[in-house]
Amino acid sequence: MILNPGKKYILLLFLLPASMLSQAQGGMNPEPAAHSSRLSFTLSAGYQSEDLRWSIAGNTQGANPNILSELKWKKLAGPTLEAAVKWKCWKSFELGSTFSHHFITSGSVTDMDYQGDNRTNRSYYGAFDANKGMSFSWRTTLGYPFHLSRLVTLTPSLGYALHRQSLYLLSSDQSGAAAGLKSTYATKYEGAVIGLRGDLHFSARLSLEAALFYDIVHYRGRANWNLISTFRHPISFEDQANGYNLEGNVKLNYSLNGRWMFFLAAGILHSATGTGTDWLYLQTGQNIPTQFNGAVRDYVRSAIGARLSLF
Repeated sequence: MILNPGKKYILLLFLLPASMLSQAQGGMNPEPAAHSSRLSFTLSAGYQSEDLRWSIAGNTQGANPNILSELKWKKLAGPTLEAAVKWKCWKSFELGSTFSHHFITSGSVTDMDYQGDNRTNRSYYGAFDANKGMSFSWRTTLGYPFHLSRLVTLTPSLGYALHRQSLYLLSSDQSGAAAGLKSTYATKYEGAVIGLRGDLHFSARLSLEAALFYDIVHYRGRANWNLISTFRHPISFEDQANGYNLEGNVKLNYSLNGRWMFFLAAGILHSATGTGTDWLYLQTGQNIPTQFNGAVRDYVRSAIGARLSLF
């Protein structure tokens, strides 16, 4: 099986601690890790860059042509904030919730239409600004830790995930055909999540944490193409499909004392959907369906943060 680059990087992020595990178990004798708290709060800030692309076909059979219109948002970058809480709710079960918000301050988007199959006979090309918008993600999971040794803990989890994006097509040229352009495309990924977190303790103060999440999601995208008068507003067309998110995170933690821990973090996400349905809504009242070919999203992020353990 050949993995795409996004999946390869996620796999490398998650397997990094495993490659260090044999060295850790064979060559280290750290002090036992401090007793984990029952309630902790985490706050971090960082930087994120993401891409999104999707396309539709000319009819519901996926033909005439197989790619009629294609949108690509690239390098949607800006600062991020993330907050998390973890509560050891009953015995060793851990209830955790994480919310992150990405503020988009730079980026670009292209809009292309074709008359022939496989992106041939291009009939339209537009390049626009996308330096506005946001994305956020929220996960709530219930996990149970398995302490494999003094050094290693594995925590599988199940839960709920919600991801949203609010993206723009903007034009800096306010004198041409794109004057007043402020079109939007909003996405929603929602569904169940399966997770696995691994903790590797080098000492009582230093540890490495890696997590892998697989979200089974329903995707919905809603657009408002504000300059096309024949389209309905505020919803010009709508896309729906089923898909997945695969996310990997790594944290290097330093425990200052029993209450405060500081960390450096990195993460990567790859998301894809299968084919679905695109509904075009016209001012005449017509609702025209065609095949939604799918959406692909990728992001990378880095962050620095702190965790406070209350008791």
